[in-house]
Amino acid sequence: MRSDKPGICDADVPPVVGSVLTGTGLTIAQAAARLQRGEEPALTDVQRAIVERWIAEGRTG
Repeated sequence: MRSDKPGICDADVPPVVGSVLTGTGLTIAQAAARLQRGEEPALTDVQRAIVERWIAEGRTG
């Protein structure tokens, strides 16, 4: 059962736990490095947005 309240995880898993992107086995830093090398890691739209923001903010692993 899904929640009608945004930001509350009910049946859906969160896109990231700590620094690990759920369901990918990659950290945000690892996914960022792959994107920067032109690879296409299997990310959800939300995860991709998180990683792209991480890159734009100039963070490093």
